[in-house]
Amino acid sequence: MTVAAHAVRGRVLLAAGLCALFVSVWMAPAFADSPASGADVSVAQSLGDRELTLVLRRVTSVPGPLRVDVVTHTGTAAGQLTLAATPTGAVAHPRAPAPGAPSTEAVIDLGGTPGMYSATLAMDRAGPRELAVGDGVRVARIPFVVPAQVTSPPERLVYGGFLVAGVLLPVSILMAIRARRSGWALLPAGGMVAGIAVSVTAALLSASLPLPPQPGSQLDPTVDNVENPYALQQPLISDFSRPPVLLTVAGGPVSAGQPGDLDLVVIDAATGAPVDDLLVHDSALMHLLVVGPSGRLSHLHPIRIAPGRYQVHLASPEPGHHALSAELARRGGGIQMVRAATGFTVTPGVTAQGPPATAVYLGAATTTASTVVDANPITVRTTTAVAGTPTTLTVEVGDTADLQPWLGMVGHLIVAGPLPDIDGTDIAAAVQNSPIWGHAHSMGSTSMTGMSDMPGMRGMHEMGGSTAAAGRGTMLMPPVNGDSAPDETVAAYGPDVPFTYTFPSAGRYRLWIQIERHYTVLTVPLVLDVAASTAGAHR
Repeated sequence: MTVAAHAVRGRVLLAAGLCALFVSVWMAPAFADSPASGADVSVAQSLGDRELTLVLRRVTSVPGPLRVDVVTHTGTAAGQLTLAATPTGAVAHPRAPAPGAPSTEAVIDLGGTPGMYSATLAMDRAGPRELAVGDGVRVARIPFVVPAQVTSPPERLVYGGFLVAGVLLPVSILMAIRARRSGWALLPAGGMVAGIAVSVTAALLSASLPLPPQPGSQLDPTVDNVENPYALQQPLISDFSRPPVLLTVAGGPVSAGQPGDLDLVVIDAATGAPVDDLLVHDSALMHLLVVGPSGRLSHLHPIRIAPGRYQVHLASPEPGHHALSAELARRGGGIQMVRAATGFTVTPGVTAQGPPATAVYLGAATTTASTVVDANPITVRTTTAVAGTPTTLTVEVGDTADLQPWLGMVGHLIVAGPLPDIDGTDIAAAVQNSPIWGHAHSMGSTSMTGMSDMPGMRGMHEMGGSTAAAGRGTMLMPPVNGDSAPDETVAAYGPDVPFTYTFPSAGRYRLWIQIERHYTVLTVPLVLDVAASTAGAHR
């Protein structure tokens, strides 16, 4: 074989090796870790007499559609809702829409059958917005953020490295074949290898890099930081906190048996300024718990009518004193449960609500009891209730797995106490002054009877459908990787709903368990006696 033949053969082998190297690296998966697009946003709203759940579906491209689904419940009146999206927080930006004027509107016709009703709004640009939902009398204003599809710096390095490698590959092959000295091909080949190394390194290290502060949850959203959160001129990790809030009740008196509105003012405890940085927490900006004199619980979700001002409509309250508590989450301030210092009083009227459901008694030797709530058979079981020791309460609703998630949970537990021995005529005053007012959740049953009945596996399978599933091991799995939790159309949980709660002190407690079935929120009132710990100390 001649020297020329050896040279040609070497160049061909070098070119083939470069191709094989590039193809093998290109075929390998690049594990680039970048922020997932925002998940659906679910917000409960007590809009007039209607208890609604609004689901703002994720916006996957801008410009693009924003689908708004409205879930109604049993007893919701038919009618029209008007939707309008208004840009807010705009800055001097050539592509920013003008703030204050609605940029897109739609109408939803609610039917008399409970379920889901939808409309679509056009989102032309990313940025902070406010969704106005009106029923012809009231307007709820829900802040939300339309995220931009932003390429993170690690992704840019991954794409850039592979682009450089792709450009240098044909150059390396050409030089290996045509150049008189095959060694010259090593120069572009070295650049190609360097580009691949940068891409792989960026992909591997991206998982350990901190994300920038997220507009809408960690930052007050503006057009600039929504469109490019990586361009912020500040440290990626911010250490800040917000003081607690104060809750006051405003507005005129409310009469029993007559619809009335309560205005709620949320102010900063340090500055006295209106608080307008609440986050959607457990599918609501604010969870309002109202306990009437007879022990009736109302779990409402006031509408935001202005910065720091919320309003709730009371359809037919009973006369007397009412205890009032609000659970909310503040940006940089965490979850807070605040009480109105004095509650509020409903003046006597012509009529009032009917008597509440009889409370189920548990405690001492009674660990199981049954009742009926809105034609639904209910059985409640409890373990021995001792102060300082976890107590498990389980409510069984019917005999099939057809419960729906409400506010992102299978069940809710409201706890107030310890309360003095009362005859049932002044429960609200006792609750108002009780040392403990808690709110716990249940994700569903966690029992396992076999691998095929694992609650995680069953829950993950049943999230995708809306039909009932037999069995007692269904659990609501939390969303991951930007996915969205199942909405209220998924009726696949229960019938057992367990709660575990540790009562810090002995005494008599008032409890309310809430679950949703057939688009009806059921409230089960309980009275539980908690025994003193025999150890003589609380854990």
